[in-house]
Amino acid sequence: MKKVGELVQESVDFMNSGNYGRAVLPCALAIEETVKKVFDKEAISEDDFKRFLKQNWQIISFMGMSRALPLPLNLPFELKRIVPQFNVHHGAEEIVLLVLRQTMRFGKIPAEFDFNTGGIFEVKQGKLFLPSGLVNGLLGSVIFNEVNKDESIGEKYWMSISDFKMFISELWGRYDLAERIRRFYLD
Repeated sequence: MKKVGELVQESVDFMNSGNYGRAVLPCALAIEETVKKVFDKEAISEDDFKRFLKQNWQIISFMGMSRALPLPLNLPFELKRIVPQFNVHHGAEEIVLLVLRQTMRFGKIPAEFDFNTGGIFEVKQGKLFLPSGLVNGLLGSVIFNEVNKDESIGEKYWMSISDFKMFISELWGRYDLAERIRRFYLD
């Protein structure tokens, strides 16, 4: 299994090439490894994923989809077919969890999802289009998490949080910096 830093680097490489769909799998795997560390478990459940997303939702939504809300959305039929119980209006956290879990299940983002060039959730052409910054927000939940403070990445990799552009190698485990930037814009 790849280390968290390697998975983050792979995901960033895909995002930098404009391939957000392919960036989701290494991002989801990095989250899975982070969740294992956070809850000190080798095998994690869907509830563990939910708790992790809930605990990190402020940074995920701020970095990845601040313009995407409000929700709920009525999901397209094609998506309802693959997950029958997911057939009514759902919130962003549930949609993000579904994207992560289905991507890990299939080894790629399901065809029922795609990415917008903008920052909103949108249903069109039978697909659920996700905010383009979603992967960035999800990666933030991994990079800034203190359990990953000893991870590493190539020195030329950077991340943007609003107007701030910083090297990822300096951000591992530094949730305090992410929170400081978030407060700068929201307070």
